[in-house]
Amino acid sequence: MRKTVITISRQYGSGGGEIGEQLSGNLGIPLYDKQLFMEAACQSGIHRDFFENAEKRGQDRFSYMYGSVTAGHTTLSDRIFLEQSKTIRRLAEESPCIIVGRGGNKILWDLPGALHVFIYAKEAYRKRRIVELYGVPEPDADRLIRQLDKKRKSYLLNYTEQVWGDPRNYHLCIDSGYTGIENGGKIIQALYLADESTKM
Repeated sequence: MRKTVITISRQYGSGGGEIGEQLSGNLGIPLYDKQLFMEAACQSGIHRDFFENAEKRGQDRFSYMYGSVTAGHTTLSDRIFLEQSKTIRRLAEESPCIIVGRGGNKILWDLPGALHVFIYAKEAYRKRRIVELYGVPEPDADRLIRQLDKKRKSYLLNYTEQVWGDPRNYHLCIDSGYTGIENGGKIIQALYLADESTKM
């Protein structure tokens, strides 16, 4: 069976988003990242600003401040994850696509044809990228890397019971600091297009 969907999980500053954009252009399939917020928000009635920060927050007091939003006392963060999961599943079943973040690898683990990738890199490489490309002041870079990595890890563990970055949760793990962004994308693309019948 040919692969149809790529999910990309990534450390902050590792270039996972850029690799996703590269793959989207080369393969001619849509990339869902921030677009996913709008898709889910439109269907749920929850303002999209809440979706935009869900993964960065992890699980924190925001959930409880806005708790009991349904009859089952589900927190707002729970509702956001549920709506995003439904949207991810629907988009992946409709047509080939690339999903960045949001626990896509867990949500689509049983989907035939899905390729799950984790992008990582050494902290020095990531720090240099976020300073040069994102305009983050150098004194803030280390703190931001640790903070966002911690929240992504918390988010995934809380909602999927997965350990973020554990290679057993992905088909392919790539050190973008070693391969570079372009070559990292080419590796994923080659595996995505590979004939399944050639696998041992």
